[in-house]
Formats: sequence, structure tokens, C-alpha cells
Amino acid sequence: MARAVASLITFLTTTVSIAVALRVGVSKVNATLPTGVPLAGYSARKTHRWPLLDETEYTTWMLPSTGHLEPTWVKVLIIDTGEVQSCFITIDAIGSDGTLAQLAYNMAAAKGFKVPFENVAMFGSHSHSGPGAITPEMLWALAPATDLLIPELQNMMATSVANAMLEAQENMQEGSVGMGIFQLTGVTRNRRADVSPYLHEDDIDPNLGVIGVNDANGKPLATVWNYAIHGTCWGPSQLLSNGDIMGGVNGVLETMNSGVAMFINGDAGDIAPTDDTCSGMPQYSGAPVIAKAVMSARSDLKMSQNVSMKVASQVVSFGETNGNLTLARVENCTKGGPIDICSLCRVVSCALCVGREGS
Repeated sequence: MARAVASLITFLTTTVSIAVALRVGVSKVNATLPTGVPLAGYSARKTHRWPLLDETEYTTWMLPSTGHLEPTWVKVLIIDTGEVQSCFITIDAIGSDGTLAQLAYNMAAAKGFKVPFENVAMFGSHSHSGPGAITPEMLWALAPATDLLIPELQNMMATSVANAMLEAQENMQEGSVGMGIFQLTGVTRNRRADVSPYLHEDDIDPNLGVIGVNDANGKPLATVWNYAIHGTCWGPSQLLSNGDIMGGVNGVLETMNSGVAMFINGDAGDIAPTDDTCSGMPQYSGAPVIAKAVMSARSDLKMSQNVSMKVASQVVSFGETNGNLTLARVENCTKGGPIDICSLCRVVSCALCVGREGS
């Protein structure tokens, strides 16, 4: 991608009393878009006429969805230390987009939302079965992985996000926060282990970050978990919108007294759920395994009302996008195939670099 926004929110527990009690607010809003929207995540969902237009009400050259396996949720957590306010937003979607965040923020701010925009962080879960056509990012639209922007759909999603932001602000109350980093293995694998001589299935990121948020009486209001995993249990033939494995885990968590369960993806890279994790979907055999690990970690958190917080954000330029389209990549050179693509590409260096400037 051409650009990324890096956000860092650091919590530091302190023994120094603060004049204003820590306040927190949480919300959960159903943001399901209409049946017929494209599902973002797989170029294999393109129509047979691609790259020619094959338009429907909500699609340009991707197949329209046929229904909903579960709702698309927008969830919001606001933390106010009395000195710094921050807002976390999670969406059951392939990713988040700066234009969507700005549009939603403008809607919310017009109705009295108070957290500064630079302290708002929006995260897509990276489900490959969430709604598409809500971002203007042309590279992913042309892939096609998200389809072309439909302003009506983007406005619908932005409205749901704005409503969730305002609801979380209305729900502000005294509370406590705790956070920690733990380890979780056995539920993910490196998806390139079977095609690369340099990787193994256990080349994954095992770090499991957990933030717990309680009310003043110790009742859980929210549980945020951060883990590196792709939402690819469902393949491209699935045309029902859903939150994939992360949504499944959130559903289990919310039956385990987690409060509102929010997922923030780590650096997923080539880290996929294992076959065992996905088995039994949409119940997902791995969902209770991951949920149990999250709740076990949450029980070990040291909750505190005396919290300081720092927020920093930066736009990082990745330079020119490198599409790196090669015959070797298309035919999976590390394995070869019916045509010896590997040898051919070593001789002729068959690469097509598709690039554009970005910041």
C-alpha cells in the first residue's frame, strides 16, 4: 500500500493520585450493510467479465453478497484520563481507511463528539468476508479485492461509526483499565510454509495483547485483544458477510463476561488460522480456545484507575507501491507446475512492477 498511519497509545500505571477519576465509555452498533454489497478480501470473487464492468446496485466487477451470516459490528472504546482522551474503533472489515475515519469523525463531531481526531484510531479486523466498496483506495479496487467505492455504502458505514462514537461518549463512566502482553500458539500457522524453503508453519507472531476495561464496581465493560491472524477461514466461494474467526472469538468472549469484545489485528503478514482453528465454522473449533486464552490473560491484568496515557500518530510514507506481479508468483514458483515457470523466470526475469507514488 502507498501509505499507512501508525498510531501508538501507551498506558502507564502510576501510584500518583489524579484529580479527575478515570472515565471510560463503550458501545456496540450493528453496521450491517445491505445484501448485495461486495465482500472484500479475495480477487477470486470477481465476476467472469472482469476487467469489463459487470455492475449491480452495489458492485462494479465483484460478485454481490447473497446475505449475512452474522452482523457487521462497529465497536468503540473511549478512555479519558482527565488529561488525555483516546478513542478506539473496530470494524468487522478487511481494513480501515482514512477517508472513512474522517467522514465518520466529521459526522460525530457535528453532533458534539469531543475526542480530538488525532487521538482516534480505527481498526479493521481483516475479515476477508466483510463489506467492500467503502474505500477509494484504487489499488485494492482494481485488484479486485475491495471493488470500486460506492459513496452510498461508505456513507452508511460512516453513519454507523459516528453513531457508535456518540453512544460510547454518552456511556462514559468511572472505571479502571489494565493491559498486558501474553503468548498464544497453536491456533495460527505461516501460510507460506508449504511453498517457501525458508519458512516453517510455526513462524508466527505469538504475542497476544489484552486490554481490560471495568466499571467502578469491577464489572467488565470491554475486552480488547490484539493478535496477528488473517480472517481467512471462509474462502472466496462464501458470499455471506461475516467477521470470520475473529468475529467468532468475539462472540464467544461476550458469553464469558468479557463485556464488549473488540479485536485489533497485529502484523498478520502471512499468518493464517490453522485448519483446526477453522474447523466446524461458523462455530469455529478454535474460537473457544482463543477466547479462553484471552480471558485467562484478562484475569491476570492489574486494573487501575490511576492511569496516564500518551498518544502519538504519524503518517509513514512507503514510497512507490511495488505490485511485484510475476509469472513465478502467479504460478507459485517455489513449487513449479505443469509449465516450468521457475526456470523460465530465472532466465528471463519475468517481472512486471506496477507502481504509483504515495505518502
